[in-house]
Amino acid sequence: MNAIATFLDRIESGRPLLPQMEAALRENIDWRAEIAAHVASLSVDDLVRLARHDGEAPDVDPRVLTVAERDDIGLIRINLFSRERFLTFWRNGTLSPHYHRRSFATRIIRGSYQHLRFANAGSQDAPELTCTSRELLRQGSGYGIKWYEYHFVMLPADASVTINAHLPPAVPAKVTAPPPSADTLGRLRDDILTVLATEPAVSG
Repeated sequence: MNAIATFLDRIESGRPLLPQMEAALRENIDWRAEIAAHVASLSVDDLVRLARHDGEAPDVDPRVLTVAERDDIGLIRINLFSRERFLTFWRNGTLSPHYHRRSFATRIIRGSYQHLRFANAGSQDAPELTCTSRELLRQGSGYGIKWYEYHFVMLPADASVTINAHLPPAVPAKVTAPPPSADTLGRLRDDILTVLATEPAVSG
């Protein structure tokens, strides 16, 4: 059994799941090798089935691939970041502090990025944000985010990769977009495998 399946087996329903996910992702596991093996084992049909949870978002960074699911637990996703994509979308104004409808835990497998957290004095959808922390996170580090917390990832080292463990949605999706195509998913899988097979990205 691979590490991702074992990870899901260890997370028990009916308990605070986010702290468990954070702790499990901190374990001394060769996540890079485990993720590569798991992603390589997935067929395009598998990726299409898992992508039903995702709407395609062509104007954001990172690119996101769902690689496992478990009822009542959530999803495992791999994020692939691009410095060039980030800068393009940043200049175009499509990237900003945001919240997710799922609480999640993450660990950086390759590379680095700046991570910002915000306090919100407004409402969830009309926020009044103040940045409360900004830190450079490198390979091996991670964190948890509750669904309502605003945060922002910026200036990723090129080809940074994270593994994210997502809880079930806390709120419905505001916009429902069609999932990525089979071709898009296949290319993303191949790009992730290529990156994981190369030397680690230089932190920046």
